[in-house]
Amino acid sequence: MSYWIKSLFLSSLAIAASAQAEPLQKSFSDWQLTCNNVAFCVARSFPGDKGLVMTLSRHAGADDQPLLRIDYGSAYSGDLPGGSLKDNLLLDRRRLRPDLKHWTVEPHHLSTTNTIAIDEFLEQTLDADTLQLTWQANAVVPLHGMKAALLLMDDVQGRVNGASAWVKRGDRAEWDLPPVPAAPRLPPVPPSPTALTREETSGLIDYGTWRVTTDSCSLDPLRREVSVAPLTESKALLLVSCETGAYNVIDLAFEVTRTQPYVSRGVILHLPFVPPSRSDSQLELVNAEFDASSRMLYTFSKSRGLGDCGVATRWQFDGERFVLAEYAEEQICDAWHSSDSWPTLWQSEPAL
Repeated sequence: MSYWIKSLFLSSLAIAASAQAEPLQKSFSDWQLTCNNVAFCVARSFPGDKGLVMTLSRHAGADDQPLLRIDYGSAYSGDLPGGSLKDNLLLDRRRLRPDLKHWTVEPHHLSTTNTIAIDEFLEQTLDADTLQLTWQANAVVPLHGMKAALLLMDDVQGRVNGASAWVKRGDRAEWDLPPVPAAPRLPPVPPSPTALTREETSGLIDYGTWRVTTDSCSLDPLRREVSVAPLTESKALLLVSCETGAYNVIDLAFEVTRTQPYVSRGVILHLPFVPPSRSDSQLELVNAEFDASSRMLYTFSKSRGLGDCGVATRWQFDGERFVLAEYAEEQICDAWHSSDSWPTLWQSEPAL
């Protein structure tokens, strides 16, 4: 291979490795698949409010770190009574006795990261109908959508027709895979600015309550909640509550000069992708909070009061703007997990 052809080939590989995957979240019958911008994918059964859930996750590339879990009991239900899973699973109403030599076995949790053990389990279950408990007929994992979800996972990670595929396996070598997409790196956190004085805080809160100009703030000034924090030596961040619902508060954010006469600019958050549940990339600030010490802005939009589904994001301030650090979303409201365990559609590497 000539030098310039080899260089072009290596450059192409580097470009491919740095490209981000397209985030997705899609349901297949009773299974949901979520893949993020680095092609890390999680597939799980639903509904989880029946108590029994099966989850499979896998990273892109040869170092895939696979994980298969079967859990009885959620973050909301806690531990549930009943016999151990290993002795009480039915596959299509027949007793299932998997070889658990390479599994972590707890009374209500089974998990394995062993490739052979996962392959053996999938060989038994990919074309089955249900996995359920012997002593709790309602605790069922429907298996109809699992095969389609895992096939798409294989496709996203470039495994189809390869030796590492979970569904459509072929002769291509296990290491013959696309480069792992690179996660974007967050910018360095700028030095902390001087804390706001009592006079600065009082003046800015008064400005946010009574004088900030916005046509989309429906709340009466007397009912608005205003928080203020230093952004830079010359600017502060104002968060103004403008609409309230049963369990969500929609905020507006403004970058405001710390001294009078106040000059404000609206802060608009644009996602670097369009989530599957939305038609645009502009993010509404819901239940927003700003941590002045870490310069991290958090949003948490609950789809219902329990907080088991919705959207949670983190944004890093780089001295000029907010950069997306993480986007997590759970579309299935089934009382399975809280926001700290929702599947991610976007993740970033911390700053060096």
